[in-house]
Amino acid sequence: MGFATCVYCGRVLTAAGTDPQGPSMAGSERGKKLPVCLDCRRSKRDRPLTMWLRMLKKKDRMRWDRIVKHHSRRTGGEITLAVRRVERER
Repeated sequence: MGFATCVYCGRVLTAAGTDPQGPSMAGSERGKKLPVCLDCRRSKRDRPLTMWLRMLKKKDRMRWDRIVKHHSRRTGGEITLAVRRVERER
């Protein structure tokens, strides 16, 4: 059984078809499909990444804190850089 983590919050997802919450895939700018948990997918919907992160920072502190914690251990990438940029905003 394979495992992946949500690219946004770091939640561990099992292989497709075995996760009761139904892991889904999000597209990236390069056309790759990235694993995303159902909660993040439902929350983000079709919002641009930065807009969604700003919304979470104001309205969903629990998810925002989980995302910040997950990306604090990462060194780069589009999502990590966006999280850090929004984190520095007042």
